[in-house]
Amino acid sequence: MSRNEANTRKELIDKALQTAGWNLDAPNQVGIEIPVDGYDAQPWNGVTDYCLYQPNGEVIAVVEAKRQSRDPRVAEQQVRHYVTEIEKRQSFRPLAFMSNGDKTFFWDVGNEHKRQVAGFFSPRDLQNLLYIRQNKIPLQQLSVNLAIANRTYQQLAIQRVSERFDDGHRRALVVMATGTGKTRTIMALIELFLRANQARTVLFVADRDALVKQALDENFKVYLPNEPRDRIRTYNIDYSKRLYVGTLQTLVKCYKKFSPGFFDVVIFDESHRSIYNQFREVVEYFDGRVIGLTATPAAFIERNTFQLFRCDGIPTFNYPYRDAVNEGYLVDYSLRQAQTRFQREGIRGANLSEEDRNTLIQQGLDPDEIDYEGTELERTVSNRDTLRRQWEEIMEVCHKDESGQYPGKTIVFAVSQNHALRLASVFEEMYPQYPDMVQVITSQMERTDDLIDRFKKEEMPRIAISVDLLDTGIDVPEVVNLVFMKPVHSLIKMQQMIGRGTRSNDACRYFHRLPNGHKDEFLIIDFWENEFEKDPSEETVTQDLPVTVKIFNTRLKLLELYLNNQESADCQQAIRDLRQQINQIPRDAFSVQQVYSQIEQAWTDGFWRYLSQRNIDFLRTQVAPLLRFVAGVDVAAATFTNKVERLKLEILTDGAKPGTLESIAEDVSRLPDFVFEDSQRRGSADFCLSHRLRRATPEELNRAIADLANQMKNRRQRPSSFIEIDLGDRIATSGYISLGEGGEQVYVEEYRQRVEAKVLEIVETHPTIAAIRNGEAVTDLQLVALERILRQELGGGNVQLSESNIRKAFNLKVNSLLSFLRELFEIEGLPDYQDVVKRNFEDFIAQRQFNSNQIQFLRAVQNVFLKKRRLEVPDLYEAPLDRFGEDAVERWFTEEEVEELIEFTELWVA
Repeated sequence: MSRNEANTRKELIDKALQTAGWNLDAPNQVGIEIPVDGYDAQPWNGVTDYCLYQPNGEVIAVVEAKRQSRDPRVAEQQVRHYVTEIEKRQSFRPLAFMSNGDKTFFWDVGNEHKRQVAGFFSPRDLQNLLYIRQNKIPLQQLSVNLAIANRTYQQLAIQRVSERFDDGHRRALVVMATGTGKTRTIMALIELFLRANQARTVLFVADRDALVKQALDENFKVYLPNEPRDRIRTYNIDYSKRLYVGTLQTLVKCYKKFSPGFFDVVIFDESHRSIYNQFREVVEYFDGRVIGLTATPAAFIERNTFQLFRCDGIPTFNYPYRDAVNEGYLVDYSLRQAQTRFQREGIRGANLSEEDRNTLIQQGLDPDEIDYEGTELERTVSNRDTLRRQWEEIMEVCHKDESGQYPGKTIVFAVSQNHALRLASVFEEMYPQYPDMVQVITSQMERTDDLIDRFKKEEMPRIAISVDLLDTGIDVPEVVNLVFMKPVHSLIKMQQMIGRGTRSNDACRYFHRLPNGHKDEFLIIDFWENEFEKDPSEETVTQDLPVTVKIFNTRLKLLELYLNNQESADCQQAIRDLRQQINQIPRDAFSVQQVYSQIEQAWTDGFWRYLSQRNIDFLRTQVAPLLRFVAGVDVAAATFTNKVERLKLEILTDGAKPGTLESIAEDVSRLPDFVFEDSQRRGSADFCLSHRLRRATPEELNRAIADLANQMKNRRQRPSSFIEIDLGDRIATSGYISLGEGGEQVYVEEYRQRVEAKVLEIVETHPTIAAIRNGEAVTDLQLVALERILRQELGGGNVQLSESNIRKAFNLKVNSLLSFLRELFEIEGLPDYQDVVKRNFEDFIAQRQFNSNQIQFLRAVQNVFLKKRRLEVPDLYEAPLDRFGEDAVERWFTEEEVEELIEFTELWVA
């Protein structure tokens, strides 16, 4: 039902203005149908639908109303005329709204583009916006507070965001590697907004309680101590503060307690990674400028996140981990990979020794029935001696503290809670002399905040065993060992876990816990052949549809089958089920309001009187996606309902599938006894466990949903076939080398022999090596030529030497083959390739009159060149150099200077 303008105003717009805090019964606050010139209501002068007044009587905003079916933006010229005329009679141009009750647009005519908003702004909001308009200073005109953000890249991040907002954009996305000071950067940016009079109320949102506490107590309190601040809680909101923090989970429950214009700036710290649909709803509700902050590498950020922050695939600013390492702000890692015999070969009774077979028999297990792949360890079977050998490897190779006696701070990533407890138990059995060395820290442990705090600050424990809890969000700079006791398939999660060790020596406080009292790197010990340097393009992220949408779509397919018999009981039941789901869609959600006028018919009786394929297509494409905004879903009940609806469709089409039947029966079999003792439910439960389920009618299946779905949350756990054994194991290999994708796999020892033999051939005959050994001077061009020869000779064939393979085979962290040669043969006069390049880049810069912006850019170019070992003109416009701006090259360099730069880098390609 589409309302005319009068009804739209009465039923929709009046209510919305009242919700925003405007008193329509107070003529000094809201004027209705006010002539634009203040006294003459003739049509050529114009009559505003609503005037919203300041306490001094000046018009702070006008509201132009249109009937519900009409796009409110058709009133643009009217509104422009109104605010222009009103400005002639008062001290400022009023703000404006255009609304049809469903959609509302805000417009600061002449200053900003109109934009859709979630609702009208309160009197306080409009006063605030007017103050900002009249007093703001462009962000770029003010200097960054160096007491908060003193690093060059932090200042550059603030500069990029400032440029974007000064250009009129309203959203930005900042990507900075873990440990580079994201929060300090954002604190300096907030301070800049406040000082520039571009923000008076700021909200900081994170997805974890610890991050919110840190923002309030360690950041706002330290860097902005004089600003009133508070944490948002659903039960207590103080609207008088300037700085607010809150978890996304809390905001989802109470964001509508604020008006859409309450906050001038909203910062989302990593919130995009959780409950995405509800996150988007919060982002879209608030009208303030939005900054997304994440440590997720840009290559892993999903397209919809870029779209949400209006970034078109490129972050506003990007400072990746590798750049931070190259510039000395984070530390790199060394990798040690190892596997036990059982991990490599599996545990099979046929391959066991007589002693091991007897051990199994004594445990009551038939050796011939034991057949496990190595990948099943800690999933379906646990072998205690495997854990012993892994602990021996860890304690032998891990980075120790300054004394060389105890492990440095270490995080062990375990498969499960039980795996973590088993690891702790085995450690305590093996090392009774270290009673406080190990602590399990998981979400299932009590007082986890205290456990984490103890791990951070106290001498013991040195080793934290965790399952997911310490993957992200924990900041312990002294961590020097990360132990992967589980496979990690998500590259995003892998990067987050690696971030636990990347903090540099400058961030550390307890230097006696570090190797030789200093942190130069951290060690990754990996027992699962994880791929730590996998190309992000190989990552495929699959998102599953919400179960509510799946149920709806299945019911639509059922409805299609009933189109020729719409009066049938089964069809009418399907319609009732669909309408019941539609009624759960939150019509007051902003994302729903934006499209409600286009889908409102789905709530009317008339839509359902006669259905065609077009109706069903409309429901599938326009209505079904909105079910993702339904809150408070009983997932267990909905999952069972989805299975039963799917079975209903299968029976009516191709026949019941065994997998569906088995899954439903298995769910029902795990229901508690009281369900089977309930006379009302027992019939449906017994039916689902019988052969009759295969030929069930829609009515019988509807009854099963009604009787059993809401009991699914009470199901017993599945019976476990997990076994624990204790057979002798050993470390079979500390890694192997893969020669190319899908190529030959060579054990480390054999690979080392191949490399050493090949390198020896080159060393004995190359003139540059001979010159260095004879104490003769060599040029940088000769050194680069040697690096080039080494790559050509060692980069292919049966060697395929790379920095990654050097790390695995020789446990050396090198950045070039020159440095590998120096370490392998102890040739002291041989510099790193990187040092040669950096030296010549510095000479190149020093010989020319470059300004500070050009120098910063060229040093970033140097990092790109060292990573790629080459440089082409397109590289100057791509990540990470695009963080300087899309037109940085044209702004700062002539064509001749660019050509000169490319020619210079060609000399040092290797």
